[in-house]
Amino acid sequence: MLGLRGTYKAIRSANGPAQHISCAIVGLTYAGMFAGMVPAPILIGWAAMSVLIVVAVVWLPKVALKYTLLADFVLSAMVLTFYFMHDPAPKGYVYYSAGNMGRGHAPQMHSMTSMEVISHALAVIIMAAWSLYLSNLVSRQILEGKRFNAA
Repeated sequence: MLGLRGTYKAIRSANGPAQHISCAIVGLTYAGMFAGMVPAPILIGWAAMSVLIVVAVVWLPKVALKYTLLADFVLSAMVLTFYFMHDPAPKGYVYYSAGNMGRGHAPQMHSMTSMEVISHALAVIIMAAWSLYLSNLVSRQILEGKRFNAA
């Protein structure tokens, strides 16, 4: 538990907490990037987990930080899965023509190019790998602390 002053000093000196805070900020940004492509409750959970990472860095023990980073990894994997598996509802007006009784759709947004799909997927993959790496880093710090206390 660093507190506000300790967190500020750690960020200024580019210690581990700086990475945790930047991971949380990127997670919040990415959650907004996937709006409309992934179910809202999952995105809200992903954004909330990013806020919880900041809270864990500042006020909670390292074990709580480790588990929030692992939860962030799980939510990142869920976002990636829904991104590829979920077909979002059409955005725009749905109209019916009386002549052939067919249903049409006039989208307001253009469909994503393959480069946009790849970049969205890569962003979530990097986010998942980053949170998993940081969780492993915190776990090693916890074990190192126990080792020094035992010696």
